[in-house]
Amino acid sequence: MKYMGSKSALLRGELGEILVASSAGASRFVDLFSGSGSVSHYVAENINIPVLSVDLQHYSKILAESITGRDCPQTDGPIINKWTADVGRGLLDDAIYEALREPIARLGKATVLRSRRSSERTVGVGFVTQHYGGHYFSPQQAYSLDRLYEELPKEEPDRTLCLAALLHTASICAAAPGHTAQPFQPTPKLLPYIKSAWSRDPVHECQRQVSILAARHAKVKGQARVGDALEAVSSLGDEDLVFCDPPYSAVQYSRFYHVLEGISRGGWNGVFGAGRSPARGYRESSDFSMKAQASSAMAQLLSALRERSCRVLVTFPDADASNGLSSSDIVALAGDSWHVREHYVDSTHSTLGGSSSQGGRGGRRALKEAVLLFEPRTAIISLLESRRPERQDVLSVPHTSEAASAVATAATVS
Repeated sequence: MKYMGSKSALLRGELGEILVASSAGASRFVDLFSGSGSVSHYVAENINIPVLSVDLQHYSKILAESITGRDCPQTDGPIINKWTADVGRGLLDDAIYEALREPIARLGKATVLRSRRSSERTVGVGFVTQHYGGHYFSPQQAYSLDRLYEELPKEEPDRTLCLAALLHTASICAAAPGHTAQPFQPTPKLLPYIKSAWSRDPVHECQRQVSILAARHAKVKGQARVGDALEAVSSLGDEDLVFCDPPYSAVQYSRFYHVLEGISRGGWNGVFGAGRSPARGYRESSDFSMKAQASSAMAQLLSALRERSCRVLVTFPDADASNGLSSSDIVALAGDSWHVREHYVDSTHSTLGGSSSQGGRGGRRALKEAVLLFEPRTAIISLLESRRPERQDVLSVPHTSEAASAVATAATVS
């Protein structure tokens, strides 16, 4: 899935190793900004502890729970052979579907504009066609997505699994950069990108996605919920390992992923403007994406986690982010309440779909990602007194003092 700040690549390297080592002794893993669910999925599939995923967005809950909410594969269920197959067969003799056909091979500005009008005016179509047809998706793609949504299984966990597959499919088929703030417009430069996106078959892609997701599952069944990170902390305890990958953008994530959110909710009351987004009041906002509030929000979160005696892993770009925070700022917020271990890994970050310095779309820049382990100070003192230095530092950073050796022990002790 195209997602800003995704940790998928890092999880295949050092970040994955750190998560496995840090989880020793934890009774639960808590992902407070779960986003696309990649970290929640990695821990659920590789470590024998339940995962709790939390995010402000409904689509994030669906993506996380499609894997973390099951402890066995779903490959034998009827959804694998029936859901997408039934929709595909139904489209073969669907008069509305046929009427929405556009000549993709000769796609031009006039074709795109006509497809937008036809999508909005056609009677008997669903919210995807009404809201996004001719913009993010071709009219036929949008209608296919509508039919897939309408035929979703009613029972769980089948419904969540299939809805997650539908969200992945929408992301892959969208004629947009690495987000859905706005679709590609039919300019000579961008028409090839629209043509490429509109040429994808949503039903075939959805079948592929559901097959992939159905085979995956957690070692221990977990939970996912929609909610604020700070509010979720009140239910945590000292046996939880908490992972925080807070926003680094000064623009709300709800602006970038309103198409996925709309599909997960079953549509909006209305959409507006070039981006086809809902009214601002319907979009969730986070203090972490407000430059004036991000630092205080992070301080509040660390303070609340300290009160609950949680061990915490924070990841953040080792650079000044547009929301005004940097990894060094986050370390400074620890004060005397935490002992912080710092580790840095090579990473790339999205420029929000804009052009890169090398030209082209989907710009990304190389930088370091800080992986910060926060240990409550009282745990360090307790371990110094008990003098149990037999464990090794999960971040593999050498230290020479006796206190630093105790920190290494604290990272993995139960």
